[in-house]
Amino acid sequence: MVSISRTPLRRTALLGTATFLGLVSLAAQTIKVEVPATVIKGRPFQLVYLLQGSAELERLDAPKLSGLNLLYGPARQTSSSFSSVNGRTTSSVSTQLTYTLLADKVGTVSIAPTTAVVGGRQVQVRGASIKVLPGEQGQQAAQSSSVGHYLYRAIPGRSSVYEQEAIPMQYKLYASTEFEIASLKAPEYEGFLSQMEPDDGRRQLVLESYQGRNWRTVVMRQEVLFPQRSGQLTIPASEIGLRVPAPIAQDEDDFFIGAASVMERTVSSAPVTITVKPLPTEGRPADFSGAVGAFTMKAELLSKKLKTNEALTLRITLQGQGNLKLAKAPEVKFPDTFEVYDPKESYEQKVGANNVQGHKVIDYYAIPKRVGIVTIPAVSFSYFNPQTQRYETIRSQSFRLDIAQGKNTPQDEVVSADQQLLSLQPLKQELGARAIPGLGFVQSFVYYLSFVFIALAALLGYVLLRRRRAQLADSVGYRASKASKVAMRRLRTAHELLTAGKREAFYEELTKALWGYLGDKLRLPLSELSRSSISELLRERQLPDELITQLTDLLDAADFARYAPAQEGDMQQLYDDTARLISHMDSHHLSR
Repeated sequence: MVSISRTPLRRTALLGTATFLGLVSLAAQTIKVEVPATVIKGRPFQLVYLLQGSAELERLDAPKLSGLNLLYGPARQTSSSFSSVNGRTTSSVSTQLTYTLLADKVGTVSIAPTTAVVGGRQVQVRGASIKVLPGEQGQQAAQSSSVGHYLYRAIPGRSSVYEQEAIPMQYKLYASTEFEIASLKAPEYEGFLSQMEPDDGRRQLVLESYQGRNWRTVVMRQEVLFPQRSGQLTIPASEIGLRVPAPIAQDEDDFFIGAASVMERTVSSAPVTITVKPLPTEGRPADFSGAVGAFTMKAELLSKKLKTNEALTLRITLQGQGNLKLAKAPEVKFPDTFEVYDPKESYEQKVGANNVQGHKVIDYYAIPKRVGIVTIPAVSFSYFNPQTQRYETIRSQSFRLDIAQGKNTPQDEVVSADQQLLSLQPLKQELGARAIPGLGFVQSFVYYLSFVFIALAALLGYVLLRRRRAQLADSVGYRASKASKVAMRRLRTAHELLTAGKREAFYEELTKALWGYLGDKLRLPLSELSRSSISELLRERQLPDELITQLTDLLDAADFARYAPAQEGDMQQLYDDTARLISHMDSHHLSR
């Protein structure tokens, strides 16, 4: 019998584990490079290399500097820390190398990558690039530091766009001295829908050269605008309130010379004009519903086993950059043997610096009523791509379905009067006996007359069923007939948001109720509706001018209220006016 010693194997395993842990520890040892992103020509600044961890920095090769002069360094600073928890002692070392540099030319300069030795192993250290701004003249700089200059700019990413094309919007403050933000007034847009980029409250000061002067700049607001109509649209002025240092008069006490107090100052941005081009009519697909941007589509059948009288779900997923939130859901043409229900939509978005990334999921529900093989045609979605300046259509695959027999639904059986009498005959007693209770009604004239009413009710139900099927076949006409119900359902949702105090969502749902009602009632896509065209369309349908004026005023009020401070009473009044106006408009025959 041969015995095998496990000691060498155990030692090998321990050695391998230690080596692996050592490699992991060194991999975690990274050297951070800290350097300003922007500096001023002629002003010293510092470049810092920082290492923190259990290993020690043994050597750092001096970086190659392009367009920079070394004034001093490297200055080395090392600190150690120890901690003991439950008898286990750990230690860490922090090493910092600091170079003092000076930029001697304007433009972009670079610090080349270098190498370092940490714990006996070589480590790569990344480089950096720095933007160098021109220095100011001594007199101009002194005047800026004592008096202070401030600018507030509205900076659009594009000045010429198509309808519904995203416009990145940035509001930036320029200051020559220190300042504090006292107030910020949001712009009141007309003709634009705005999507605000989330604000985490952290704003970074950046040096920037503008109009021959170096400024401290900070981005105060970033959003994405979507123009709702063509023509020349104006982004209005916006205001920001500042608290800035103000020098004290030097005519009384020399002790206070150079001291400063704080003063309030308001700075306004200049209005900006945007040229909005109409969407081209040439090549516009029939299913285009106003989507502008770049999107993708995915279609999938969520139901696995398809049987009669059991619901199936077809899911359409749209995503991409643009105004996907305003786009209508694609139309799905189910077979005539399906009972179709209203789809359910969900939408998520992420607002970035340049556009809005949207993700919309639409679930379509239907119930097959007959067995057999049927086909759901391919679903199409059309949009206008501003980058290619043309309409693009994406299509899903078609779905071939094999419908099996499901559970039968119980149906009311109509039994004839003769059959009922025959079934009651055995219950009769012999001649001369008393009749069973209720038999007199069965033999009465009223009982036979009830069958007439049953037949009339069945005929009426048949007529209503055929009318509903005809309406479903004419999807546009069906939506027009259900416009007021859909609008009222959205208004109920808006009222729930009002009660919950969700102000932004309330105005959004209220606006959707108004525009959705007009689009469905007039049998037109939202892309063909605007404030300038809606009045003419309603006059053609003989709507009174008084109601048209109330409608346009209400649309403007809802648009302005989204960005202006509003009380709960104002929101309630706007809700009441909207519900009342839709009710009055519904009494007129707008669809034709």
